[in-house]
Amino acid sequence: MKIVFLATVLILSCNNKLPHIKIYEIKDIVTDSTHFFRTKPKLKKHILFCIRHKTNEVVYVHWQVNQVPEHYYIVEPYKDYIEKTWVEQHYKRKTK
Repeated sequence: MKIVFLATVLILSCNNKLPHIKIYEIKDIVTDSTHFFRTKPKLKKHILFCIRHKTNEVVYVHWQVNQVPEHYYIVEPYKDYIEKTWVEQHYKRKTK
C-alpha cells in the first residue's frame, strides 16, 4: 500500500510540461525563402537541420561590421554543398 501511495505522489508531483524549444527563423537573402532551425548559426558556415524542409542545409553567415543589418544569411542544401570542391565550398568560386 505504501509503494502505491509513494508512486502516486511521485507521478502527481512531477511537472509533465514539455520544455520550451526555441526555434530560429532565418531568411535566405538569395532565394528569399524562410528556414527554421533549432540552433542559431554563429560560424561563417554552419550545417544545420531545417525543421520546415526536414533536410540538412548549409547556412553561410556574412557579417557586415558597423552596418544595419549586422549580418545576412545564404542557405543551400547540404546535398549541393558536398558535390562541390573544397575551394567552391569555402570561397563560393568555381575552380578553373
